[in-house]
Amino acid sequence: MHWVIERILVGRPDRQTISKYTQGADRYLGIMLLFSAALLGLAVTQPMITASGVLGLIGSHSLLTAAVELLKTGQGVLALLVLVLTVLLPIALLSTAFDLWYKHELQEVKFVRKARLLRQLGRLWFVSFASILIAIYLATRANAATILHLAVYYLVISLALQKLVVARMVPMINAVTFVDDDEV
Repeated sequence: MHWVIERILVGRPDRQTISKYTQGADRYLGIMLLFSAALLGLAVTQPMITASGVLGLIGSHSLLTAAVELLKTGQGVLALLVLVLTVLLPIALLSTAFDLWYKHELQEVKFVRKARLLRQLGRLWFVSFASILIAIYLATRANAATILHLAVYYLVISLALQKLVVARMVPMINAVTFVDDDEV
């Protein structure tokens, strides 16, 4: 395998990270993380919905512009909910998974903390995904003319990839055994 591809797949060769010990299709989880992050970036910045009167939104909006418009119309709680569930939680999950995959060595204390955080964020993923699906359903059933754009699908695919990566990483993390020097 070419050294550039190997470097992308497993990170730095001198670090004892979880990516170094994967085999088969699991070696591509890092690339899936990068692809999911790219899709999330597109989903956040590209127009997601064209609405005429749904929640006070008129025109074409991305997640960020919709949150700003909701703040302007006095719906700050809804804007905060949109930002937390569709932007902050996925970014936290991606960064934690990326840190575990490439950055933290297996014997570090930070590895254990990040692994615990990844498990918790993996559980919160369902809240984020369910809220997106409910929002899609409500937007399509609204009385006003509403058009959903490709960014909605980018967000759904990004969240699905995140869940796939977490579902594959958690058993690997659970398989890591820590042996104290005194016990050897």
